[in-house]
Amino acid sequence: MKKPVVKQRLLHQIMKITLFQFVLALVFSSVTLANNVNGQKKLDTKVTITVENLTLDNALSKIEKSAHVKFSYNSRLPQLGEKVSIEANQETLSSVLSRILVPFNITFSEVSNQIVLQKSAVSFSSANNHDSLFEILTFGPIIKGKVTDQSGAPLPGATVMAKGTKTAVLTDFDGNFSIEMPANVNRLVISYVGMETKEIGIDNPTPTVVLTEAGQNLKEVVVTTGYEKTSKRTFTGAISKISGAELKVDGVVDVSRMIEGKAAGVTVQNVTGSFGATPKITVRGSSSIFGDTKPLWVIDGVVQEDIINVTFADLASGNSATLLSSAVAGLNANDIQSIEILKDASATSIYGSRSLNGVVVVTTKQGRRDSPLKINYSVENTVRTVPSYTQFDILNSQESMSVFQEMRTKGYLDQSSSLTARFSGVYGILAKQINLYDTSNGQFGIRNEQPYINQFLQKYELANTDWFKVLFRPSITQNHSLSFSGGGKNNTFYASLGYYTDPGWTVADNVKQLSANIKGTFYINDKLNITLSTLGSMRDQDAPGAYDSKNDLVFGKVTRDFDINPFNYVLSTSRTLRPYDDNGNLEYYQNNWAPMNILNELENNTLDIKVNDIRFQADLDYKINKNLSYNLTASARYANTSREHKIYEGSNVVGAYNAGVGETLNTQIQKDNVFLYQNPNDLTAPKVSVLPNGGFLRKFTNDMTSYNVRNSITYRNTFNEKHELEGFFGTEFRSVDRNNDNFTAAGIQFEKGLTSFVDPKLIEKLVNEGNSYYEFGAERERTVGFFGKVGYTYDRRYTASITGRYDGSNRQGDTGSSRWLPTYTVSGKWNVKEESFMKDVEPINTLALRASYGLTATAGPATNSLAIFKSFITDRFAVGDRENAIRIEDLQNKDLTWEKQYETNIGVDLGMFRNRVQFTTDIYRRKAFDLIDYVITSGVGGESIKQGNNADMETKGLEIGFTTQNIVSKDFKWSTTVNFSVFDQKITKLANKPAVFDLIATNGGNTVGHPRNSLYSYQFTGLNNEGLPTFILQDGAENNITEADFQDTNDVTKYLKYEGSVEPNKSIGFANTFTYKSWSLYVFVVGSGGNKVRLNPVYSNKYTDQTVFTKDFANRWISPGDENYTNVPVIADKLLNRNYGASDLQIAYNTYNFSDARIASGDFVRLKNISLSWEFPSDYKRKLGLSTFTLKGSAVNPWLIYSDKKLNGQDPEFRNTGGVAFPITAQYTFAINISF
Repeated sequence: MKKPVVKQRLLHQIMKITLFQFVLALVFSSVTLANNVNGQKKLDTKVTITVENLTLDNALSKIEKSAHVKFSYNSRLPQLGEKVSIEANQETLSSVLSRILVPFNITFSEVSNQIVLQKSAVSFSSANNHDSLFEILTFGPIIKGKVTDQSGAPLPGATVMAKGTKTAVLTDFDGNFSIEMPANVNRLVISYVGMETKEIGIDNPTPTVVLTEAGQNLKEVVVTTGYEKTSKRTFTGAISKISGAELKVDGVVDVSRMIEGKAAGVTVQNVTGSFGATPKITVRGSSSIFGDTKPLWVIDGVVQEDIINVTFADLASGNSATLLSSAVAGLNANDIQSIEILKDASATSIYGSRSLNGVVVVTTKQGRRDSPLKINYSVENTVRTVPSYTQFDILNSQESMSVFQEMRTKGYLDQSSSLTARFSGVYGILAKQINLYDTSNGQFGIRNEQPYINQFLQKYELANTDWFKVLFRPSITQNHSLSFSGGGKNNTFYASLGYYTDPGWTVADNVKQLSANIKGTFYINDKLNITLSTLGSMRDQDAPGAYDSKNDLVFGKVTRDFDINPFNYVLSTSRTLRPYDDNGNLEYYQNNWAPMNILNELENNTLDIKVNDIRFQADLDYKINKNLSYNLTASARYANTSREHKIYEGSNVVGAYNAGVGETLNTQIQKDNVFLYQNPNDLTAPKVSVLPNGGFLRKFTNDMTSYNVRNSITYRNTFNEKHELEGFFGTEFRSVDRNNDNFTAAGIQFEKGLTSFVDPKLIEKLVNEGNSYYEFGAERERTVGFFGKVGYTYDRRYTASITGRYDGSNRQGDTGSSRWLPTYTVSGKWNVKEESFMKDVEPINTLALRASYGLTATAGPATNSLAIFKSFITDRFAVGDRENAIRIEDLQNKDLTWEKQYETNIGVDLGMFRNRVQFTTDIYRRKAFDLIDYVITSGVGGESIKQGNNADMETKGLEIGFTTQNIVSKDFKWSTTVNFSVFDQKITKLANKPAVFDLIATNGGNTVGHPRNSLYSYQFTGLNNEGLPTFILQDGAENNITEADFQDTNDVTKYLKYEGSVEPNKSIGFANTFTYKSWSLYVFVVGSGGNKVRLNPVYSNKYTDQTVFTKDFANRWISPGDENYTNVPVIADKLLNRNYGASDLQIAYNTYNFSDARIASGDFVRLKNISLSWEFPSDYKRKLGLSTFTLKGSAVNPWLIYSDKKLNGQDPEFRNTGGVAFPITAQYTFAINISF
């Protein structure tokens, strides 16, 4: 037990060091900023210096120190190696620089308190004597614009020149310029030190010019795959790139939620909106049947491993582990430069055996060489709306009370049964008040006479409690981000600090998260540079206390003990109940035979989550020669999480473990209470409590340690200006260790120093029930890979590429053929625009055809290559007969191998009208094979369910991306982005025989001929003359009401109805950006469809006075003949339950909940984001010394435009599973962003 403690202390030390590094960066940045502020004109500074036979670079460094100035120039200028000599005595800096630089055709100017040097391209003098009078006096339009880098930062001192003339200006502090164009000149040339020169037309009188870094020519757009950077011109894969600015959604913290609707072929389902829980993300549909289908997240070239493995199906479960499921929850979105989503085999092939589900490559920001310090600060203040009952079809308190009256006439809610019921509400309170009246001789309580009873019930009938207002609050979340960036001649740096705080959407949850990022690149010489980075985060989160959900396969339902999720509570608790009584005190009703008040319970039943995560990374790039380079990437990561479920003495849980005994002695409750202990050796003995003192502490700990080392060499060369050859080869080693443990401490006295008061019978009760009070586990994963890629391009027109990788993993079988896997991809590209016949087709700027075919793979759900044995205690009736034993957890699976997939992709890229219209489309076909499924065996050998590579699946799809700049004028711009995708999927081979419950449950199941996670239903055939639902059931069923077998596996699709997949196969994103002067409006709409949703299970054979009734109950069956007009079952009376048997009738109503009468379409269209921003005027910013000052207001999820009416307020994406799951909601954000 000491090892985790040591690791945690080590982690805290590392975090302190990281924070200390950040403070150092802050101090350094402040000093740098102070040194740059000088009121004196730099060029007028007097200089005394002697330089003799030094390189120009060294001479400038010496002048910097002597004159206390800062030079900004391209450190790769060839003139810097030339030798110079000069002597000056009290000479102005301007004169000294003229003597040194003019011979080398280098000009200089003072911009923003620094001296900017650049190659002399123009003369800033007036027209020479040869110019005619007409040429001197005649001018064209005045162009006013701005020059920025790719991140939007202004570039002061950039040269803006009228092409072919000597007319030029420099940009000011904010990157702004104004140039009067000579007559008959319609082109501008913009240049800046270290950036590529760009040429533009003057059709737009107010252009914003974005320059790219040197070596990244505009025509050579760079694509990042995580392993390498390559030119988009020669890249043959299907990829979607999202810039950091396009990605950012104010008010949203988790990066994984921001990509929704922004890339064709990427589907995002917000099955839960809780912080730390990832949405369901698929790229081109699922590629594994029972395995994980989440895409691979890669940050700066290194895979971001999941801290805890949460299956795709469990993401919607509401279990506490889902709060750790997001691999990028600790990543600050403000640190992201761009995201590239790799989709086809050509794009993902370099990842080999981990590429089956697509790859999301995140590139974080970094500083720039020869750039001054830039400080950026942003804050987002977000308020979330409180849900309203108007969104849902729930009866109010008066309508509910009328239903309760009907229940009373049917034998329910009488005084005696309400006192001893497991769940009771208003009538339980009434019964206790009547009982109190009798025991207090009329001094307290309610007299058992109708007028008094009616008066008592009336205040509950009129209560109409708004539980949303009681449990939810429009609290304000804050997201702060502070960053520093810049660089010198031989280094760059970037550091950021983020802090997010959420007081809680409900009274039960809150989040605090601190994130830090430090990245520095050091250019040792012209050949070698090293990048060191640290990425870390700490999270402290509270959530409602939650047990894991359980599947009841006998009665066909999903249960969760003591569920206090506020959202689920509101939708399942009658509005007749009140949080406070007439005196303002908490009012209690009865849950699990014990007193219950939700506000008290949320205070006494809590879940505390802590996450500490840190990663170190080093990248070394060495240029062996002009064509050959070497790269080393190494990273180490440690993450530690803990979940403490604290159940205090005052909770309903503790009350349930003592209900019916002791001070609350009630023989009926004592008999019924399942939380009491029954002596197995004396079944006639009364049950007793095993928790006489204290409460529970359930603690779950998970930690992960990962290492990744990759070596690679890159070769690039061009022969005879037509033949381009590219090679990329390397090796990779990956190690991941995961450890977990959990324990349950009973009798913990929280108010008495956490001392435990343990009853030994508690241990016996746990053992008798087959439970454990302590568990631990360990997972060790090792992977080795060898990869290579060769590409050839002829005359910029034809590109061919082949990629191969050879992987081995200890997760697969221990035979060589199973453990090792070669993957490959062949691909090509035809740049049609480069053909001679396209040269004169001016409207088309880009036209390319792509094609690829390859084999990709994943490990799937494989967990063991050797036999796994587990020790346990035999489950025997008498304690004396129990003994230690060992069972086979998993047999050796030596032949278990990789899940594989062949993928064919054909794509077209088109750019028209100077790329104002850009169009991309891809069609693809995936044939997955050797997919792992679970086969029920005879049990010979000790294992009844065995994994095997027995399944195949096929997917076909279409993706379309469309971007247009509709209007570009002086003051107004309008651009549009549309992406759409659709796919068709079916399982073609499957050995697994699913049970009925697997197919009808919310997550769906798998059958041949249909997509993964297909949803089935019992076929409802109407109500009978008693108001009970009837169905088409399995062969041999004695009646069509109560005989459903949820565990049946015998050809179940014969009588079940196929509805569709629970996963959408259509998605659309539609964005419009309108800019008018300093104002910008962004409107983003998303849509999804092709899936089915199971409606919430609200029908039962027995209801209580806590039950929430939907408005459908107004149309319920009441008397014979109603079955001809309604499909809503009867409220079954006690006689009906007795005649059919309460357990059997429970099956009938659960069958109805899983019937085709309870299915809706999952199609929806949602206004995802709308924002309005305003940039302060340049003059105002200049006075404040700011380069950016933006105010922005935005709304996220403000309007569900369309969804199926059958949902009646149920969100089409959210599964109301309780636990820690909350839906996404409308939220409104005000943001401020400043930089200087």
